[in-house]
Amino acid sequence: MSMKKFIITILFFILTMLFAPVRADIIPFGSHSIKYYGIGVINMPQNYTVYQYPRTDSKIIREVNYENIKKSAIVNSVDMRKVSYVAYVPSNNVALLTVDLNPGNDWYCVFLNQETGETGWIYNADKNAFSTYRQLFYKYGKKYGIRFFNDLSEDEKVLYSKEDKSSQVIENLSYPKYVSFTVIRGNWMLVSVNDRTKTAKVGWFNWRNEDGTLNMFPNFKEQP
Repeated sequence: MSMKKFIITILFFILTMLFAPVRADIIPFGSHSIKYYGIGVINMPQNYTVYQYPRTDSKIIREVNYENIKKSAIVNSVDMRKVSYVAYVPSNNVALLTVDLNPGNDWYCVFLNQETGETGWIYNADKNAFSTYRQLFYKYGKKYGIRFFNDLSEDEKVLYSKEDKSSQVIENLSYPKYVSFTVIRGNWMLVSVNDRTKTAKVGWFNWRNEDGTLNMFPNFKEQP
């Protein structure tokens, strides 16, 4: 290859990297990924306005616009810096923000920034958009399966015979691969776990702590 062709190739590569759209799949992999849990999550439309107060004549904090979530896995990187989605998976039509308050009049106070706790108000008349965390698992966990957070300690990756940590231990899960569940009772979930031995283990798992933090999250990635 001549020096001229080499330089052209390098320049083309650099320009491609600079102007290529940003792939923005976001899934929380650790318990630290969600700092502000609130009362649940809301699935956002592709375009929405965030207000300072729950009325349309109040100050607009920001307007968010991104590519069609149903057709594209590409999102405007500027918008992603403006809003901290706890899960953004365009291929599955998912764009979740955590909700601080829901007065019940189609207005939701959402956490815009998971680092600072900044909030704002959005209007969403879709009655199916909001989910408590229990509803979140039934809505998405049943379909896509569940994954344990990567930063769980070995003491937390345990299956019990009952919804009680003082009950018999069924299995210590060192390498859980695929997790599905049957039912949720309070902070406990009856799960089936496939580990590296590919043998399903069934038992009760403490999916949510007393302080409201989670130990797992819907996987959202299609399973083979």
